[in-house]
Amino acid sequence: MRYFRFVGTQRDQGIGKLNAAQVETLRHVLAHRNSKEIARIMGVSPHTVDERIRRAMRLLGVSSRVEAARLVAVEPVGATYQPLIYQPPQLGDSLPVGETGLASAEFSLAGLFRIGLPFPTRSRPYNNHGRRERLLWPVLIAFGTIMAFAALYSVLLGLGEMLS
Repeated sequence: MRYFRFVGTQRDQGIGKLNAAQVETLRHVLAHRNSKEIARIMGVSPHTVDERIRRAMRLLGVSSRVEAARLVAVEPVGATYQPLIYQPPQLGDSLPVGETGLASAEFSLAGLFRIGLPFPTRSRPYNNHGRRERLLWPVLIAFGTIMAFAALYSVLLGLGEMLS
């Protein structure tokens, strides 16, 4: 038994009218993400995400966001929306060079072990550390804490000896 698809239906015409941002939003819906998660990923507000989904549902003639996402997943749609990535105008190595000829960033703890920082930064807002980083940071933090308490204890012992 063959199934024929009717060309030119409202749904087929609606898929062609979707913009790239609506298609990407519906792909996130298909991945079972809610509006807040989609907004965080795409860098827009949750209200913008909901509005994109509502307009896409209206264009496709469907009544649920999941149904609209399934239609977009079945149909090959043009290129997806790529969010802008802001980069500094100078992309080359502009790190200051020290006396040894090595860049100063190589002497930082994160540069030495080539690991990311354990807290969110502007360039790395989400926790996407690998196994090595997840094991190494607690060890480094514990070692630093032990060293700090050892230094404090030795200072207090020295003050005690001076006062007695």
